[in-house]
Amino acid sequence: MTSRCKQLLLILCSLLVTITATKWESKPSNLTKYFVESEFCKMPYVDPFSQDIMSRFRSRKLKVCHHDRELITPEFDPETKLYRLHIHKELVKGKQKNITLTCYYQKITRNSKEMRPDDSYSLSDHRLLTHHLTLPKDVEFLTTSCSIQNKSEKSKTFQRDGFAFVQDHFTAKQLRKNLEIMNQKDEPKPSVIIMGLDSTSRMNFRRAMPKVSKYVDQEGWFEMQGYNKVGDNTLPNMLAVLAGTSKEQVRKHCGLSYRGCLDEVNFIWKRYKKEGYTTAFAEDCEYMSTFNYGAAGFVNKPVDYYLRPFLYAAEATLKLTSYLSAAYCVGRHLSFKYVWDFGHQFIKRFLNEAPMFGLLWSNSFTHNSMTGATALDSTFKEYLDNFQQLGLFNRSVVIFMSDHGDRFNSLRRKVSGFLEERLPMIFIYVPPWFREKYPQYVKSLKNNRNRLSSNYDLHMTLHHLLQLNTASMADFDPNFQAVKCKTCQSLFFDLPVNRACSEAGIDEKWCTCHPPEKVNDPTLIKEIGQAIVDGLNKHFLEKKISDICHTFKLGHVRHAYRKLILATAFKPTDPDEHIYTLEFWAIPRGLFEATVGWNIRTKVLTMNVNELSRLNSYEKDSRCVVEAQMKKYCVCH
Repeated sequence: MTSRCKQLLLILCSLLVTITATKWESKPSNLTKYFVESEFCKMPYVDPFSQDIMSRFRSRKLKVCHHDRELITPEFDPETKLYRLHIHKELVKGKQKNITLTCYYQKITRNSKEMRPDDSYSLSDHRLLTHHLTLPKDVEFLTTSCSIQNKSEKSKTFQRDGFAFVQDHFTAKQLRKNLEIMNQKDEPKPSVIIMGLDSTSRMNFRRAMPKVSKYVDQEGWFEMQGYNKVGDNTLPNMLAVLAGTSKEQVRKHCGLSYRGCLDEVNFIWKRYKKEGYTTAFAEDCEYMSTFNYGAAGFVNKPVDYYLRPFLYAAEATLKLTSYLSAAYCVGRHLSFKYVWDFGHQFIKRFLNEAPMFGLLWSNSFTHNSMTGATALDSTFKEYLDNFQQLGLFNRSVVIFMSDHGDRFNSLRRKVSGFLEERLPMIFIYVPPWFREKYPQYVKSLKNNRNRLSSNYDLHMTLHHLLQLNTASMADFDPNFQAVKCKTCQSLFFDLPVNRACSEAGIDEKWCTCHPPEKVNDPTLIKEIGQAIVDGLNKHFLEKKISDICHTFKLGHVRHAYRKLILATAFKPTDPDEHIYTLEFWAIPRGLFEATVGWNIRTKVLTMNVNELSRLNSYEKDSRCVVEAQMKKYCVCH
């Protein structure tokens, strides 16, 4: 065979592997690739650049929120540790003759007297803003308004803006203690920063953000390709990461919509605070934020530096521009940039003064659009470069992650959509000193790359970072073990090679380990589909909402699969019972996916109604119901 023929043969083989890898296989062949391949788990590999997706994948441009220059700019004085506001009067000169420029600011505070402090704010009276004004330390958030006036015309607003500041509240004693914690020689405490982009699968991240993708492929970054989500939307997945628990576990103690419920949850930032860390949490898009959509939020401020009061007030008082079906511009700035500028301030202020725990989370570009991240790629890369210049990656552990993939759009309805939704991206960065001091943990991160892992493992990893000299999971305090998963462990220890979803705290509904077999029996498909719809309608009656929500009828079943359950505890004991996944339209207008048990002999359905997924947007359909879970199912009359 000539060398040219060999080259052509290699190209054909590569194409065959790529095409095969993008689809579910009922009988995996030797050419099939997997993210995880073991006796208990075969998690299919998905090519991010497969033709069926890239043929309609279009990049978006970053839209700017304003074209004018900032009339007011802040400056931090490192000596006094105070912020000053500068007014650039030259920007209004030449606009008109004999004009007067007057600026005011209003201090924004969180209103703790309200029933739901997270959903409220207070504004001070208008305070005169003079040139080079030094702000008191109690001013963390404010809005500004500048007006111009001449003798012949009424005063008119020239520019409005909003600012968030990371004020310094450390005493000299606290600063000394902070430095002691940071510089412990036997067990140094790294700062921990979690950076999150909502609704971003590891595949869509690779196709939408090539610049950032290249950045996290550098030395020190470790991707967990076997990371499988544990819940439907943001809240259950982040409860697992940040508290090691589930919505169901929390509900045993209190209702998520009840005042004070979330304050009782043992969030990881509470332990970091006890260990002497300075903590921060910032998230954009107030109406869909993690702990406020379908939940009551916090009564007490959960962390030291909490951005929500500012963004809540800013969205209510400044001009709001929507794009990508979310709050895109808040006033003159991207909603996204408020979060990451706040994070930049937090890191710059405390990187060399205190151990930090920070959660920076963004919804605005990615929550409702599979291509929104394309417009964010360059901007986010700039933030990473800025963090690097500050020295963040010299001493800190950074976790870059998502909660889940796209849940309802054209990407979710592709052949690989089942996997896109369930496999969020996650990259863990450890700095040079960490790699040198703990080579065994680095080895485990490499080993765990293609082993099944979950949000609960990440939770245990966050605990491990506070006790780095721990030799094994047996040395962990039982109080720190993930409530919902007693078999989950830190990613700094080797995960089991043969691990089942049940051992990682992943319910069968979300498990991607079992190869699906397409079902072609129309009678069987209709039986199961009708039983699911009947169960959903029964649930409406039990919840007493059938008078405001449409009763569903079974429409077209788009896909039906039987899961080939591997040798795990999920395998039904009755040989006539199997696990099925159906994607179907329910009339009048609901596209659902259900993973259920069905016994072909007894015709008995096993289903958890709360685990049904809604694959088309339900925002406008379900405004007549309050409960977040029921919004997924209800189509209002």
